[in-house]
Amino acid sequence: MNAPAGVFESGRLDGGSARTLLTALNRFARPDDGLAARQIVVTLALLVGSVALARVAPWWTYPLLALAYGALGLRLFVLQHDCGHHSLFRSHRTNDRVGTLCSFFTGIAYEPWRQEHGWHHTHQGMLHRRGIDRVNSPMTVEEARRDPAGALQRRRYISVLTVALLGFVSLQVKRKRFEGFFFNRPGFTGRCGDREASRRGLWLSNTAHALWHLAVLAWIGPAAWASVLVAGIVVGSACGALLFWVQHNFEHTHHADEGDWRFVDAGLRGSSYLALARPFAWLSADIGLHHVHHLNARVPNYRLEEARAALAPLAAVAPLTRADFARCFTHVFWDPRAARMVRHEALFG
Repeated sequence: MNAPAGVFESGRLDGGSARTLLTALNRFARPDDGLAARQIVVTLALLVGSVALARVAPWWTYPLLALAYGALGLRLFVLQHDCGHHSLFRSHRTNDRVGTLCSFFTGIAYEPWRQEHGWHHTHQGMLHRRGIDRVNSPMTVEEARRDPAGALQRRRYISVLTVALLGFVSLQVKRKRFEGFFFNRPGFTGRCGDREASRRGLWLSNTAHALWHLAVLAWIGPAAWASVLVAGIVVGSACGALLFWVQHNFEHTHHADEGDWRFVDAGLRGSSYLALARPFAWLSADIGLHHVHHLNARVPNYRLEEARAALAPLAAVAPLTRADFARCFTHVFWDPRAARMVRHEALFG
């Protein structure tokens, strides 16, 4: 019988079992350059093809083309994200070059995102590191009771619409600036990687992405550009933001204080599993198998399901249901005693 969504049915793994699981995952961290190249070529061809169709298609097809562009842009970004983990191709240099190329179309700079996202993977679920990675910074029950006005604001602030829209702004507006990445903000004291490489990567991506917009504008005209390319970027980024949110902000997620935090718990119990229908799994490059991904980010997207099915602790994690998805936006306060997220009403009635 499966545990609640996102929870391993036998609870916390002991140290030996955790090490065994991590070691077993290593055999799936084997990139296939040919398969990876096909993923990139096919995705880019379909993305550019959706723009090309807008040149000849009637105006009433623009919403469908925008949806296609947004969905393919999301897939391309997940492939770019895989490059950032150096998991898509065998060579680090190839990953970096292909990831940078992808950023020209996604509009999210490869190098600063890679550095920022790497920090997320090593600190996800740490209560003492909240406020840095803001997507993963819950308010605790005790904090909510000390600050009822702030708790009420949080309850009203978090919804499907706000997460989607603010996620778009964060990804496509704020991160066009160097300070838009959290490791460049005042007060960040962690390791930030190569700051100059990050700055150069941001400049390169912003310039190339602007040239892509100008080329499409000249190619298909302003109406089609706005209706397909711009609208598609909004749709894709908003959907990506929702995916980011439900990957860690679900009812039975996991957070821990400094002395109790363990990497395996953060991955296995603090990262969700979305069992998406095959077309949606393809469009999201299997990023819904997030519990597998967080335990070993070097496993490429095309081996995540193989790893999940082969290893009992991963297979035992139950997928989020529709009801679980809804609770991602209502259960937004962390209760350490219950080890779960709870509703505002559970605190104040």
